[in-house]
Amino acid sequence: MKTNKNLSEDKLQELFNKIPVEEPTPDFMENLLLRIEKEALREKKRQQWITAGQIAASLSGILILPALAVYLCTIFLPGFSFSFPKIHLHFDPKLVAIGFSILMLLILDTLFRMHAANRSKRD
Repeated sequence: MKTNKNLSEDKLQELFNKIPVEEPTPDFMENLLLRIEKEALREKKRQQWITAGQIAASLSGILILPALAVYLCTIFLPGFSFSFPKIHLHFDPKLVAIGFSILMLLILDTLFRMHAANRSKRD
């Protein structure tokens, strides 16, 4: 006597046997490889745009920080004098240390996450 499990397996086997087996078209492999190449090219272009954005952000930061320093302080250059009013900023060393610690932790977190993502891609 057959059990319910055997009956369900037999019915599944019958259904699988009814599915027609079709061979892929001759150009299937070529089309698949073309799609893979296109996707790889798209990913490479995306990475290039990300890198360009990072460079642009870095350059803007490099340009903005000196401009901010010129604005906040009086800077004397040979032949030029800027007479911006000095702003005296007083920072609590404990708050600066806390802020710096948080910044370092965020940077380390980002580095660890990037390392884990790269590691999972390799595996």
